[in-house]
Amino acid sequence: MKIAIAGAGTTGAYCYRLLKNKGFQVHLYDRRRKTACGINPCAWGTSGSFIKLAAAAGLDPEAYVLRRFESVIMDEVPVKGNLMTFDKPAFIRDLLGDANVKDGPVPTNQYDRVIDATGVARSYLPPLRNDLLLPATQRRLETKERLENRITLAGVGYAWCFPLGRMGAHVGCGSLVVDPDRYLKKLGWLPDRSANPHGTVLCACKGRLRLTGPQDSQPFVKNGPSGSVWGVGEAIGCVAPLAGDGIVPGMRSVQLLLEHWENPRHYTRAVLKEFEWMTGERRVVDKLLTPSPLGLRDAWVLRKNSRRMAMQVGLKQAFRFLRALRTTRE
Repeated sequence: MKIAIAGAGTTGAYCYRLLKNKGFQVHLYDRRRKTACGINPCAWGTSGSFIKLAAAAGLDPEAYVLRRFESVIMDEVPVKGNLMTFDKPAFIRDLLGDANVKDGPVPTNQYDRVIDATGVARSYLPPLRNDLLLPATQRRLETKERLENRITLAGVGYAWCFPLGRMGAHVGCGSLVVDPDRYLKKLGWLPDRSANPHGTVLCACKGRLRLTGPQDSQPFVKNGPSGSVWGVGEAIGCVAPLAGDGIVPGMRSVQLLLEHWENPRHYTRAVLKEFEWMTGERRVVDKLLTPSPLGLRDAWVLRKNSRRMAMQVGLKQAFRFLRALRTTRE
């Protein structure tokens, strides 16, 4: 079987590594990166589940952990959790190893299967009718100051400051309502020039994040006369609509692909079952974009799903955070 992977981000690189470990011959395609860190988007935060998934690829996950956090300050409220930042560029680099990454689109007629790991682009699968994309801006800073792990909620989105240990800090903002750059400037995290109260800007990029969820990101598989396309990761909506976490879900979607390699229907069912909880999050996000009152069910979704990152969010806190998410603070 001739296999090509489109996209060499975290999910595409993880897919490449797992397939190579199983003895498959795989060709990898990706567009050239123009950012200083070589990746876009450059999300550096993830949850403790990263450890087991990275080990499944035959790598030492501890080699990539930059900082571990037992809590995050969310809208000035300390919340316990099992979170971390990791060296994403190094992780991708080691997953790829000596892979020859070809530049440009995949010549699909030359392959029996194309795996679409192109994220928001979803380049080889049909477009989505109910797609929801979050604009985001990001900066990596060089800093000598020891910063706190911090999130500020607003405008159906949030701003973050994630310490990266020896690699400085990562700040950014994504919102469906407010302008991310303006909001970061208001917080004092993103001034007009490269000088920053916390340090110097090393890398900057903008992008979009898919909050659609798997339920509204079907089909995951497209069959054609010249072969088939199977989607993984953000291309099929494997990103938490409320939390924005796509690292762990993307890697897990690759494992599901390999478990159901020969059966597209079983793969689709497995993805929908694994990430069924994202449907509730998408419903809450849609509700936040309307004047509809928030209820106990909405707060319960936030509280329950935050436990996936070992975050100890109480029901009252969940209500508070949801109200903050709806508030526009420009």
